[in-house]
Amino acid sequence: MVACCTVYAAWTLAPASLKRRFATALMAMSPHLRSSRRLQGWAQQKGGCGSGCSGCSSGAAPTAATTKPVKIRFIKHR
Repeated sequence: MVACCTVYAAWTLAPASLKRRFATALMAMSPHLRSSRRLQGWAQQKGGCGSGCSGCSSGAAPTAATTKPVKIRFIKHR
C-alpha cells in the first residue's frame, strides 16, 4: 500500500517534462505500449512554455486593447 501511494505521489508531483520523457521511453519499449492512448496523451506537450504557441516569445508588447486596468476595493472590517 505504501509503495502504491509513493508512486502515485511521485507521479502527481512530477513536472510535466519528466512525465513526457517517461511516457516516451515506455512507448519506445513496446508496440503495445505505443498504441496506448493514455501514454500518447502524456507524451504530447500541452500548452505553456515551450509548446510553440508563440504567445510569450513573440516579443511584442501587450497593447492597450488586450490589457485592462483592474480596480481593487479595500473593505475595512470592524
